Amino acid sequence: MCEGLPDSVREKLKLLKTKYVESLPQRIEELSTALHAVEQCGGFSKETFFAAQNAAHKLAGSGQTFGFTDISTTARSIEVLIEQCSKDQRMLTMEEKQKIEMLFQELATLSEGAQGEILAGTVSGIQKGNRSNQEALPDNPPFSSQGKSIILWKSDALYLEDLKEQIGFFGFPVEIVDSIDAIKENLEKDSSLVLVAGIDSLMHDLSLLEKFARIKSGPYAEKLKILYLSEMDDFKIRLLAVRNGGDSFLSSPFDIPRVIEKLDTLFNGSNQAPFHVMIVDDDPEQISYYAMILQQAGMVTSVVTDTSNVMKVLVEEKPELILMDMHMPNCKGEELAALIRQQEAFVGIPILFFSVEKDKEKQIAALRDGKGDEFISKPIKPEHLITIVKTRATRIRELRYFMERDSLTGLLNHTQLHIRLVSELDRARRLGTQVVYAMIDLDHFKKINDEFGHLLGDHVLKTLSRLFIERLRKTDSLGRYGGEEFGIVLFNTNLENGMKVLNELRESFSRIRHRGEGKEFFVTFSCGIADFPRFPTAEALVEAADKALYLAKNQGRNRVVPAP
Repeated sequence: MCEGLPDSVREKLKLLKTKYVESLPQRIEELSTALHAVEQCGGFSKETFFAAQNAAHKLAGSGQTFGFTDISTTARSIEVLIEQCSKDQRMLTMEEKQKIEMLFQELATLSEGAQGEILAGTVSGIQKGNRSNQEALPDNPPFSSQGKSIILWKSDALYLEDLKEQIGFFGFPVEIVDSIDAIKENLEKDSSLVLVAGIDSLMHDLSLLEKFARIKSGPYAEKLKILYLSEMDDFKIRLLAVRNGGDSFLSSPFDIPRVIEKLDTLFNGSNQAPFHVMIVDDDPEQISYYAMILQQAGMVTSVVTDTSNVMKVLVEEKPELILMDMHMPNCKGEELAALIRQQEAFVGIPILFFSVEKDKEKQIAALRDGKGDEFISKPIKPEHLITIVKTRATRIRELRYFMERDSLTGLLNHTQLHIRLVSELDRARRLGTQVVYAMIDLDHFKKINDEFGHLLGDHVLKTLSRLFIERLRKTDSLGRYGGEEFGIVLFNTNLENGMKVLNELRESFSRIRHRGEGKEFFVTFSCGIADFPRFPTAEALVEAADKALYLAKNQGRNRVVPAP
């Protein structure tokens, strides 16, 4: 069941299995109590029968999850008998009572057998030991990364110091190094690194280029990317770069937008944000099991055991996919899916049902009318679950990107930025925090298009967008209204800090060198900002920021002005 997983994860899953087996007596007792209530009720009671059906269902589902097929099959048989009575709204017949009694006794025997295996230390290779000394299952760990770093190989190239300064404006940590040991030291502390080296000066020391290539083929292969720069641009020099570990190549002139574009491409190949999956199940052991599997595959999980909390988690955590049990107390899986689909913001989120349900008609019914996207039968191998979830999450991320993003800059489009603003204001109201909204407009942008052409104008827009992406937090929302106008939502930020952040961006952007038609030039922007809760709605916030932007233009441009 755990083949192909790291040893540490296999051990934690074994601990979960042990914990589950130890919980079986309590689960059996809960089912016994529920079945007794069914027998004792004077007439059919929907609530009483559902409680018994749910207790049997949880045993059936958890048994399959942890590899106890006999327990699952027996509990499922009890569930089916209770479910049929619920459909007919009738009491159990004498024959059905006798069958349930027989099945229950078999279930109790199977549970005792599983307990015996635990005592013997034979459940899936679990060794006997002192429970108090066993490693506890950790809480859902946040995805962590030490971020992106850039090192420049020291040379006599005149552009080196200027390149360091220009890249620094985008918030990248930049260091100039002159030894292989220094590169390795950086690789030890950084999760992703780009080495930028001028290959022209290294052509006379091919042994050094070979050392670069050896680092790329060693244990740091996944962490290190190499960008070679050259004053030349011919087949020979490009082939030399490829043969010596070059992931990308850039010929002069080394204007900063082109360099940043190359760096973005190199970093994005290995630093995609982890997929975020929400798991909904009322069984703590099962939810821990599936969360552990997805976490070891590099995903972030949000877990919900109470269906009434689903909408809150959806709004606050923004998962990309939902993995949901079919049968839960108070709310069936298909009912919860329909409820989620009624919310416009979550119409497109993939919902994957997983259950021991074998009835194809019921499986299809759960997917009918777009309530669910796929049905996964328990048990499922960890590697299969990971593949299914990753495939679905990748597809929805790609679709969302093209539907929600501005095609030029990759930022949110106008509509999606407004939706995000409304969502963040709702979240701020619940948490009692502040939000800053900024509207930004490039100064004299028409002159740039007229003098240098729209292609270079687009380059300037992309450079500003990359500055936003690299310098702002992942929790901030960035969008393009159209033309040269942008919007930024800074969550949990007051007006004073918002002013500081936007002024730092403004100053950095004004010092970035652009090149066109053989000329170098600089561009500035004006900004108006407004804060919530002083302006309590999205409409009021946008209007106030727009008025502040107008004031910034009238006061001479290249400044950040707060709403009066």
